[in-house]
Amino acid sequence: MANRTNSSTPYNSYEYYLDYLDLMPVDEKKLKANKHVIVIVFWVSLAAFVVLLFLILLYMSWSSSPQISNM
Repeated sequence: MANRTNSSTPYNSYEYYLDYLDLMPVDEKKLKANKHVIVIVFWVSLAAFVVLLFLILLYMSWSSSPQISNM
């Protein structure tokens, strides 16, 4: 795209690089929480959220079902 034949329209080219950002090194020994605890909390909270969604759907299905009468 550098060699364009139609020069009547301006050509703006942007290139983004992550190279110029120096990410700070993190020393895991200085963390207040253990790195495994963070992962465990994430998965437990995700499982609790899925259970909450299941219970909401279960409640919605029970509340919308008609009463079954005895014949």
